[in-house]
This record gives sequence, C-alpha cells and structure tokens, in this order.
Amino acid sequence: MQVVKRKSETPSWTFAYASDMHVGSPRSYRFQPAWNENWNTARDQIIAMSPDFLIVGGDMTRDGSTHREELTSFRRELEGLPFPAHVIPGNHEVGNKPLASDTGSVSTRFIDQYESVFGPSNWSFVYKNVRFTGINAFLLGSGLAEERVLRTWIEDLDADADTDHHVWLLHPAPFADAWTDAAFDPESDRTAWYFTLDPEERDFLMQHFQRTGTTHVVSGHIHCHRQVHYDGIQFIFAPSTAFAQWADRWKDGDPTLGFLRADVFPDRINFDVVPLTRTSDLAGYGPGGNPRIEGRDYSAAQEEPPFAPSFREDE
Repeated sequence: MQVVKRKSETPSWTFAYASDMHVGSPRSYRFQPAWNENWNTARDQIIAMSPDFLIVGGDMTRDGSTHREELTSFRRELEGLPFPAHVIPGNHEVGNKPLASDTGSVSTRFIDQYESVFGPSNWSFVYKNVRFTGINAFLLGSGLAEERVLRTWIEDLDADADTDHHVWLLHPAPFADAWTDAAFDPESDRTAWYFTLDPEERDFLMQHFQRTGTTHVVSGHIHCHRQVHYDGIQFIFAPSTAFAQWADRWKDGDPTLGFLRADVFPDRINFDVVPLTRTSDLAGYGPGGNPRIEGRDYSAAQEEPPFAPSFREDE
C-alpha cells in the first residue's frame, strides 16, 4: 500500500507584508486622514499577529519623495514595532516610472533622500530557510547611473543551495495580465504602463529569477490582490491598506483593503490577505494621482507651518 505523506498544516514561521499605505500629513498640499487611520488599524493587526518581521513593499508615504518629514515620521513608526521591518521604496518615495515629461520621475535626488532615511534601496538576506531580495525596480529602464549599479548587483547575486525559498520584493508589478504582456503605451494605456515593468526589464529580471532559484515575487503598486503562477514562480500582487484600484480588471482580482500574512513551510509559502478589521471614512482634501511638483497649492494645508518641498526647483 502506498503511503501518501500529508503536507504539514503548522507553519515553521510567519512574516507580514504591507504595501501602499500612503500615510500623509495635514501640513501638506493634500491629505487623506482615512488612509492614516487604515494604516493604524493594519499596524495593530500586524502587531497582534506577532510575525517574525514585517516587509514594507513601498508607497508607505503619500509624498515622501518631496517631503522628507513623511519618510522620517514613518521610520519612527517602524522603529516602534516589536519586531524588525525591512523596507523597499515605492514611487511615492523615489519617483515614478521614468517619463521625460514627468517631474516626479525616479531621480538620484529622490533616491539619495530615501536612502539617507532608510538605508540601501536594494538588499538581500537569508532568514531561517528563505532568502529575501528587495530592489528599487523603478531604476530599470531609467538610464540613471544607479541603474547600472543595480543591474551589476543583481548579476552578482548567487543561488542558495541551502534555502527552501527565494522571495523577491519589488514595488511595481512585473506585468498586468500575464508575463507575456506586450509593452504598454504611456499615451494610450497610461494606467497599465504606469503600474508595470516593460518587457525588456521584465525579461532581465526573469533571467535572474531563474538563475537564483526564485520561488515567489511579491509586488504592490496596483492595490488589488491577485496570485499568478508562471514558469515555476508564484507572483503575488499585494493589497493596499489605503484604497483599491483595478478591481474590475480581473475576475480573480480581490480589491479588499488589508495586508498579507505569509506562513512559511519547508515546501511552500502561503500568502493570504488579512482584511482590515475596520476602514475609515474620514474626509480629506487635495488632488489625487501624481500631480507635477510645480504649482502644488500648499495654502490648502490644514496645519501650520505647511510643508515646503525637500529641495528647491532649481537644484
């Protein structure tokens, strides 16, 4: 008689992943207090969960790229947690996917400011039986000097024969609908272009995903949970704690606000959405999206003194 070995139902350990909190300040030109309250709810739930650590998948701030104080404030919050936190940047910290007409595109200035608060944008470490690799994926295709440094750093990563899993963390989604997506046009399909990597950068990463034994890739940015398997890798699109997007693009998309609980087993990692126990309905003010830095109206700020950008426009 053949004996079928059942999978273990008790995880070896657990980590949490939260992304797209967009915590802002009433001293800014725009502010959504509901998003701050939602993050407070998520934080309390994560603390109650007692994970080994928290991974923050970017866009922790509303406008950290231009408001250094938002970065330092969020860092203080993370330092108050009863477990470590590992952070990768989102576009609201280091700038958007590069586009010549966008003054908020990824830049050395934004990256330097972020790294002066949180340390290196790109990192890799092993914890117990898992390697974690986090990168600033907005550099890919940017043409910045930092892009070459990142590509060399990725090329130098080695596979770990003694780990069970390799989890990559990046803020933009590698693709929208499928790995084989063609390039999106920023003029005719700006949203899909903005959320994702272009095929050339995507294929560069896949080469090194495969070479380094990658098992999971977790991304944020889209604010809608989805899981897709491709070429032996599980791609996890994370939810947001602030607001949902693209809820109607996929039949299997889940716009529930919350964060991810990751239970680690020797043979798998189960990623599950933990919904917020409550969502705030507080009203805010100011524009959404990614308005140009020039012309932002700080007279709308609710508290004095209002923020000024962390740099001068002529720098």
